[in-house]
Amino acid sequence: MKIRHYRPFFTGLFCLVLCSGILLLALIRGIALRYFMGAALLAAMAGVNLWFACCEKDLEWEIAGKPDERALFIAVQSGHMTLRILNGLLLAGTLLALLAYGATKSVICMIVALTLVGVLLVLFAVLLAANCYCERKY
Repeated sequence: MKIRHYRPFFTGLFCLVLCSGILLLALIRGIALRYFMGAALLAAMAGVNLWFACCEKDLEWEIAGKPDERALFIAVQSGHMTLRILNGLLLAGTLLALLAYGATKSVICMIVALTLVGVLLVLFAVLLAANCYCERKY
């Protein structure tokens, strides 16, 4: 089999490494059902990604077929709306966690707030990098 698409190939290899790590952890800590469920899920994801790495067409073409302009516009708009909704939910969760910290002085609330702020900052950095990449490419 010839590798035609490298992104799903490396994703499949990464899933296989994680799967073997989970199985090793199961051997060290003791056999539990959750480890084998996680390993089975990662093995399935690895199989699908390795399959698409060897296919003639890439994953987007297999899923969408031949997209027209309207389908591409809807995909862009729905992706943008999803990003806006996720940003709003993360911000609301951060503010609620900060309010809960102010009321209870619980360290867990502050950890949750800092985690959500970190996710917001990473989301902003990824969006900025993607916009800069698309500006240069197109």
